[in-house]
Amino acid sequence: MADDTTGRRRRTALRRAVGPLVSASTVRAGIYLVIGGVLAGAYLTLVAGFAQMYASTEAPRSAVVVLALVTAVIAGAPPFLAPVRTLQVLAVRTFLDTDPRDLPEPTGTPSAATRWRGAAWYTLHLALGAAVTLGLLVAVPLATQLALSVAGADRAFLLDAAPMLSDSPVAWLALAVLLLLALPYVVALARRVLRQAAVPLLGPDQTARIAELEAAARRAAERGRLARELHDSVGHALTITTLQAAAAARQIDTDPEAARRALAAVEETGRAAMADLDHVLGLLREHAGASTTSSGMPAPPARDLRHLADLVTETRRAGTPVVLVAPADSFQTTVPSAVSREAYRIVQEALTNAVRHAPGAVVDVRVVVRGRALEVEVVNAVPASGATGRPAGGRRGLLGLAERVRLLDGEVAAGPEPADRDGGSRWAVRARLPLDARGSGA
Repeated sequence: MADDTTGRRRRTALRRAVGPLVSASTVRAGIYLVIGGVLAGAYLTLVAGFAQMYASTEAPRSAVVVLALVTAVIAGAPPFLAPVRTLQVLAVRTFLDTDPRDLPEPTGTPSAATRWRGAAWYTLHLALGAAVTLGLLVAVPLATQLALSVAGADRAFLLDAAPMLSDSPVAWLALAVLLLLALPYVVALARRVLRQAAVPLLGPDQTARIAELEAAARRAAERGRLARELHDSVGHALTITTLQAAAAARQIDTDPEAARRALAAVEETGRAAMADLDHVLGLLREHAGASTTSSGMPAPPARDLRHLADLVTETRRAGTPVVLVAPADSFQTTVPSAVSREAYRIVQEALTNAVRHAPGAVVDVRVVVRGRALEVEVVNAVPASGATGRPAGGRRGLLGLAERVRLLDGEVAAGPEPADRDGGSRWAVRARLPLDARGSGA
């Protein structure tokens, strides 16, 4: 076992040692560094040209200084430009294999600090690129001359150019091989330096990261809200439709009129569910700049407490007796729209659970304004036949209900209650939504 571990370590060390010689990432990094070296050469050419012009007695020095300043502004501007920063990020991700999650594509207008960090990266790229390009321009010709000298070519040039070298052909060949092998390792070292500096210099700053996290949180909250809307509206409609369809199937031969009423209720419930679905689709299309539904009409408004009576009527048609206590007239003036919408969904979810898990049980619904809060209460008796009134499965409905109340800084409780005076148990959902909650203006 110890020998196997030692062998694996040796093989791993060997792969790391020869990795720069055979890795495609070294080639990509070398190309990127040579590009930086070419740009650095252009800047050095400009500097050398203006230095020569300044030293010349024929050109007016004042004109040379002005021209040099103008050229410096033009040549120094690119590192500070937002498009150049975007190109740098894309180039780093392509040539240096940087993870896009660590280096996302820049968005928005960069700050002054971000521009300076981009300029620092630009300078680092050009400096390392110049070093690698210079090494390439020196090492390859020198190694070629050494190899030719070993093969019997004229050695006078080599001895004149580098008199400190040994006159041994074996030493020349060893030096040629060493020069060629050193280049990939120099490129790998420069690549490592650039990769370590890429995120601090080209990545988003703290403000941008916070903004991205906030945007992600908003997207997650929006997805959760749309999921709750779909769950509540579609779940309620499917529950009512299933019960009505079952009732119609049982009564179609014995009581055709009752069967027709059940089918009519199915149709009305389906239309209401389609309206809710169009509303959710309208919310989705708002992000794409559209404001119409799948039918081409404007998206209908979200349901709120003004539609509470219609909701109770639909539930009664499904065979569940509902007793409603809700002064609807006061809701239009005293309850904020967000609170009204969420209170409607709370009642809808509670009625859906009652119809699904305690069919035929009486449901008491009370929605009243008390002080500076809206109180919602839905209580249903649990039949003695064994139905619990408790939502089965993943409890997604109760979780969504709790999320709705929490976003409005409210309180909610849902669960069984002690037996009443008749000896039966009850399932109750009670929520309290502040009218002046921070979330009520959402």
